[in-house]
Amino acid sequence: MDKRQTILIVDDAEFNRDILKEFLGEKYNYQEAGNGNQAIQIMGENPGIDLMLLDINMPQTDGFEVLEWMKRSQCIEETPVIMISSEESIETMRKAYEMGITDYITRPFDSVIVKKRVQNTLRLYANQKHLINVVVDQVYEKEENNNIMIRILSNVLGSRNSESREHILHIKTATEMMLRQLVKVTDAYPLTEADIALIATASSLHDIGKIRVPEEILNKPGRLTDEEYKIMKTHSESGATIIQEMNLSQNSPLVHTAWEICRWHHERWDGKGYPDGLKGEEIPISAQVVSIADVYDALTSERCYKKAFDHDTAIQMILDGQCGQFNPILLKCLKELSVQFSKMFDKEMDESSYYHEVQRLSNEILSDRSLPNQNYSQSVGKIMQEKIDFFKSNSGMNSIDYNAISGQLTILNGRQQIICQRDNPNFNLFKEFRVNEEDAQRIQVLLHQTSVQNKEISARIKATVENNSQMYKLKLHTLWSPLKKDGYIGIIGYFDSVK
Repeated sequence: MDKRQTILIVDDAEFNRDILKEFLGEKYNYQEAGNGNQAIQIMGENPGIDLMLLDINMPQTDGFEVLEWMKRSQCIEETPVIMISSEESIETMRKAYEMGITDYITRPFDSVIVKKRVQNTLRLYANQKHLINVVVDQVYEKEENNNIMIRILSNVLGSRNSESREHILHIKTATEMMLRQLVKVTDAYPLTEADIALIATASSLHDIGKIRVPEEILNKPGRLTDEEYKIMKTHSESGATIIQEMNLSQNSPLVHTAWEICRWHHERWDGKGYPDGLKGEEIPISAQVVSIADVYDALTSERCYKKAFDHDTAIQMILDGQCGQFNPILLKCLKELSVQFSKMFDKEMDESSYYHEVQRLSNEILSDRSLPNQNYSQSVGKIMQEKIDFFKSNSGMNSIDYNAISGQLTILNGRQQIICQRDNPNFNLFKEFRVNEEDAQRIQVLLHQTSVQNKEISARIKATVENNSQMYKLKLHTLWSPLKKDGYIGIIGYFDSVK
């Protein structure tokens, strides 16, 4: 693979383009444009341009119009531009710098100066991309670790009572959605991205106090007696006590928020909640949001003591006050999010889950103002949209999602979810599904042949799923990002029985 950096030279004089190529030598790949229109077309078709050398005065579309297009398309932050022109006026140079160029060289120019400025610019942007790559890896790893810990917590609590093991994950997602909508509709709660992430994470502990409630009460199939209900209600105070008893700094924002949510997520806007009868804005917004998310999930989930209500009924019950009174602004947010909520708990992967993954990752990275924001956000957005498009057009009973950065592999096998790590010596995917060695090697060879231009492979293999051995069709789609040094970041796919 040719790893040379690519420079786009934009000048209406072929002679000038040839001089620049001679100065810079054969260590770069070159693309050439004789006018601004050609430059824009090349940029649109080749997002991997590493540097543009741009003349000002050209026919059809001049250099400033090219810069204007780059600003509108937001690629000026990703592709450095060195303006090369015979224009020496301060006004022209100032205008060029204000439009986002990295450097300005006037003709006639010295070959050494041109080479050094090109090298310095390319090195600067390469270092920035490396920094982005490091942060991207850290964000992915942090997010994967966070999700793993939340799933562990979900299973620990879910093993004790009749609630869905997905309840904690549902509350975390719904809380984040509500907080984002809240920020959109009002300035009354000035929440930052860090605040939203912190509250969503702390929401995972909202029911931790239930570990101190007897299982016979937690799992009672019928209506609780007054005494049993009184014991059940103690879980909010117990959760807050558990947080206080931990050997953690109670001044930590995460710990304090988790304590608030544990104790007050059953308070109500009219003061008729428990345990303290807080009213209105006496209830922290973190607990208010988790409260309404908790009620929605409880209504739409089947429990040992009730059947699940459908989405529309659940929303209407909350809006009508059948589950207690809530902040009117939060009710407005819930109503506006109704469609997204109806999709959120679908068992199959859908657009809403990927949308919120994009929001979560991109907003975290974009909070660092020192990084070229658009570079990362566009890349993440494209990758997630790529996932959405794949799963929308390829449906199967069993889906695969492998993150090459974190090493986590997730397989949704019907209702069963398998999660493993690549560094786990006890797990072998092919052995897990009893795929023979010849098929396994064939798949690995096909995967090694994939690239940005050739992303997908298809194969038929014999495998065993739920003790049923038969032929399956397998389709895998590799994921690539310009932010990674080698580009490769993962695999998605599906496999289904051959009928």
